[in-house]
Amino acid sequence: MTPNVIGAGMLFSLATTMSLTTSADIATNRYLQAEAQPYKVYDGLQDTGKSAVEHVVLVGVDGLGARWIPWEKMPNLAKLREEGLFTVGRNNFPTASAINWATALFGTIVELHGYRRWNSEKPDVPPVEVTDFGIPPCIFHEIRRQEPSAYTVSLYNWKGLGFLHATNEVDYVRYCRGNTLEACDNAVIEEGLVQLSDKHPKLTFLYQSMPDECGHKTGWGSPEYTNACALVDMNIGRLVACLERTGLRDSTAVVIVADHGGQGTRHGMDNLDCFEIPFLVAFPDVRSSFRLRTPVILADTAPTIAALLGYSVPESWRGRFALAPK
Repeated sequence: MTPNVIGAGMLFSLATTMSLTTSADIATNRYLQAEAQPYKVYDGLQDTGKSAVEHVVLVGVDGLGARWIPWEKMPNLAKLREEGLFTVGRNNFPTASAINWATALFGTIVELHGYRRWNSEKPDVPPVEVTDFGIPPCIFHEIRRQEPSAYTVSLYNWKGLGFLHATNEVDYVRYCRGNTLEACDNAVIEEGLVQLSDKHPKLTFLYQSMPDECGHKTGWGSPEYTNACALVDMNIGRLVACLERTGLRDSTAVVIVADHGGQGTRHGMDNLDCFEIPFLVAFPDVRSSFRLRTPVILADTAPTIAALLGYSVPESWRGRFALAPK
C-alpha cells in the first residue's frame, strides 16, 4: 500500500511564505496538499543495500523504566547487555503506552504520528503521512511493501497494540491471554517460540506487560515490580534458548525496548523516572562491527530494525538507525 502524505504549513520554505496557512485552516485540519516524497534510503547499511541480519525479534516490555531495572534479578537481560549494545534512551511525552508504542513502531514522534492518549485506538491528530489503512506507515507496513513474501508476527496481551498496525500488514497476529498476568506474558512467549521454530519470521514482535501492571498496583521499584521484571527475564531466557536451539541465533538480532518507566504507582509525568527507557540491540559480532549513536530515542526503534534487515524508511520517520559501522 502506498502511503499518502498530508502536507502541513511547516513544509514551506521562507522563500514561499506568501501563501500561509490560516488559523481557520489549522483549526479545521485543512492542511495544504504536498506532493508525496520518495522514500529515502537510510544511511549506514542502506548505502550498500545489505542487511546485517536475516531476522529481528523485537521484545517490548511495558513499564520497564531504565532507572528501575533490577539487573541482579534479570541475568538474561544482563547477558544480552554484555554481548550487545545497550544504552538508556528517552521516550515521547506524554509518557504513556499507546503514545510510545506508536513512536516505536511508526518510527516517528508524537507530533507526526498523532497518537496522543495512553489508549488511543486511532490518531487523535491527523498524521502527516498515512497508508491506505488510515494509520502512519509502521515497520510491518514497510516490510510488506518492500518484501511482500517476508513472514511477520505480532503477539501481545494488551489490545491497544492491535490498533498500531493493520491486520493486513502482518501475517500472524494474536491477542494472547491467560488467567494471571504471568500467564498472559507466558502465552505471548510460548506462541512466539512456536512461530520462531516453525516459520522463522523476518520480524517477530513479542509484548510483555507484567512490569507495568505491577507498577500500577504496588509501585515502580516495589518487590512485586522486581519480581515481575524477573519473570519477564525468564521469558527472555526462553527466547534466547529457542534461537540457539533452532539455529537462528547467528542470523537474528534481538531488540529490547520499553514504552515508559514510572514513579510511585503512576507514569505520564515529566521526570526521568518516566522518560528513561532501555534500548538494547544484540546479535553476534555487533560489538566488533558497530557502535551506538547517542542519544537514542524510542523513535529509533523502527528505523534500526529496517536498517538491520536492509529496508529503506519513509520520509515521515524521524527516528534514525541507532547503530553506526565502526
